[in-house]
Amino acid sequence: MIAQALGITVDAWRKWFKSHSRPRPDAVRRRGRPTVMSGAVREAIRKCYLDHFGQWGPTVLRPWARRQGLGIYSVGTIDSAIADIKVKPDPKPRTLRCEVTASNILWAEDGASFRENGEKRELLVLQDEHARYRVNDRLVDGPATGKDVASYLEEAFIRHGAPLVIKHDGGSIFHDDDVRKLFDRYRVVELTGPRHHPQYNGKKERGFRDLRSFARAMHKQYPWMPLSERIKAAIKDLNDDRPRPVLSGCTAAEVYQRDRITLPDRAQFKKEVEQTRLTFLAQAASREERDSAGRRAVETVLSRYGYLEFRGTMSTDFRAAGRKE
Repeated sequence: MIAQALGITVDAWRKWFKSHSRPRPDAVRRRGRPTVMSGAVREAIRKCYLDHFGQWGPTVLRPWARRQGLGIYSVGTIDSAIADIKVKPDPKPRTLRCEVTASNILWAEDGASFRENGEKRELLVLQDEHARYRVNDRLVDGPATGKDVASYLEEAFIRHGAPLVIKHDGGSIFHDDDVRKLFDRYRVVELTGPRHHPQYNGKKERGFRDLRSFARAMHKQYPWMPLSERIKAAIKDLNDDRPRPVLSGCTAAEVYQRDRITLPDRAQFKKEVEQTRLTFLAQAASREERDSAGRRAVETVLSRYGYLEFRGTMSTDFRAAGRKE
């Protein structure tokens, strides 16, 4: 009756009842051996730990104690002996987020691979970092080329106006001669993210995840629909239809149009970036500081203009430059 009510077999019920109806001793049962360490051994281990400036952990103190003839103890036992004097590591600094304060200041570009009918296709997407608005995209057959990048960038510049800065990774197609000539013509400053650190382009990576998820969901419902149509629908959803919590419930298109500002003199901005880069190069004390001089120069000048804010937490309110939270 009980087994039937629980939806299990009679044998399973009997096994469970038998194991739980056995008498148990009153004493609390503990697994493993009890911790036994004399006071003299404990003090010797603690002294050794302090003499080595807290650099010998329990895994090192265990063989040391055995070599000294103090006995054989587990790592956990030794850890308990030094628990109150263990050197605590310095707390990690809070991760700072770079938030762009207005539209058309900084765009980010990247590419993502897709497959359609067994053939590789690559999607290039250009996104405004303030509003998360996709200002342009292009789906090309096979791996994209530098000419593809230059073409879709110029198309976005004509449609929306060129931004102050464009951010991308170190991919060769983003550093093609045609792309550099386009940047020189429109006086756009280039910002290259650090190698092997996709978090630097985190908003763009998240945007690709959202786009892939939407396109995949559409494919399940409309398997006959071409990839280009699914991507077009996904970008429309992300740009025009979807209220974004990070944008205080507004859509990306609304924030992009609302927070457009008059850009500063491009020649002066570019000159300040170059001067700051040379200063950082002169002060560089390591290869890493030298290699990151250009990136830090762009960030510094953007921050100086009030277009880039370093925050410890995620913002849910994006406003135009000059307005305070």
